[in-house]
Amino acid sequence: MRRVVVTGLGMVTSLGLDTETTWRRMRAGDCGIGPLRSLSLPAEPVQIAAQVDLPADAPGGRRSNKCDRMALLALEDALAQSGPDLDSGDPRRRGVFQGAGTSGLPTGEAYLLDRMAGKRGRAADPVFQNSCGVTDVLGLRLGAMGPRSTIMNACSSSLMAIGQAWEQVAHGDLDLAVAGGAEALCRMTFAGFSCLKAMDPAPCRPFSRDRAGLNLGEGAVHLVLEPLNLAKARGAGILAEVLGYGASMDAHHPTAPHPEGDGAARAIQMALRVSGLFAEEVDLVSAHATATPANDGSETLAIRRALGDAAKRVSVTASKSQFGHTLGAAGAVGAATAVLCLRDQVVSPTLRLEDPDPLCDLDCTPLAARERRLGVALVNAFAFGGNNVCLALRRWEGR
Repeated sequence: MRRVVVTGLGMVTSLGLDTETTWRRMRAGDCGIGPLRSLSLPAEPVQIAAQVDLPADAPGGRRSNKCDRMALLALEDALAQSGPDLDSGDPRRRGVFQGAGTSGLPTGEAYLLDRMAGKRGRAADPVFQNSCGVTDVLGLRLGAMGPRSTIMNACSSSLMAIGQAWEQVAHGDLDLAVAGGAEALCRMTFAGFSCLKAMDPAPCRPFSRDRAGLNLGEGAVHLVLEPLNLAKARGAGILAEVLGYGASMDAHHPTAPHPEGDGAARAIQMALRVSGLFAEEVDLVSAHATATPANDGSETLAIRRALGDAAKRVSVTASKSQFGHTLGAAGAVGAATAVLCLRDQVVSPTLRLEDPDPLCDLDCTPLAARERRLGVALVNAFAFGGNNVCLALRRWEGR
């Protein structure tokens, strides 16, 4: 198998419209969660979310929805850093792997609201709300004629997409893959999580004793993956190495995680095994950490079960305290966080962690970023239905 590296990273988030702006604000401890302004839902008890303000000149055609436009903007950010020559090479050896949640559903909602209000609406618009729409838009921009995969495994979707992209590149089937996810806020998602009583009306508090639920967010993140030998040959900058991933199923409950973190622990152990890592080599966990009462405790148990005594020295960071829960894009957000932490040797903060839950007794990097020597990171994404994914990354040190 070939070694696989990350040569480009694009982020469009509630903290910034590019990777470096987002990362600078992450390190500073800024929070992208604020008053709800992109949707009007006055009857809902929760009125906050992490939202992206796109500029008028963001890429995308006349029919592009917000999800497409965020995805294209993040792709341009990633390509600018990676610098591949898309005019040469074999387009059949380029692939696109994306995690999807609502995708273009806001477009369909807008059409429905128009019809309910007696307006004609644009009848063609709902056609472009299909779940693979973002993947197709990115594939067109890349001229990618290799495999395109759209994964809908709820909140683990985009991390699974990165894992599948790694497999295709590692096995020699692709020479370039773009992997990640994009998610835009919509009424159905907001109302659904409200009905589940899973949202906190205040900014979320992962791993806190008084955590009361998640905040929804939106954004797009893409990673450019290439085989190490080809990346080196063209002089590409390398951000991190992807070592492998693990996936598992709880077979426990439609929404609740296994209370003992059983399936999540197996995903972490599989990631270690596939990557050839020992638990003692892990320095960082970019946690799923939704700030719901059930999730954070079970994730802590899963990390302890998988890493054993080595869990005591691991740093944990919870990016949802800054971006909210970006659903289908959440795993990619967690992966981007880990890549940047490895690159700059700093652990991003878990905001509002002033009163840690005794059950969440790991080093969760409360309140402020911290410099630390980091070599290996794990990224967790644990979704509804017990769909668990863990990705392993290594800091690039030039060899």
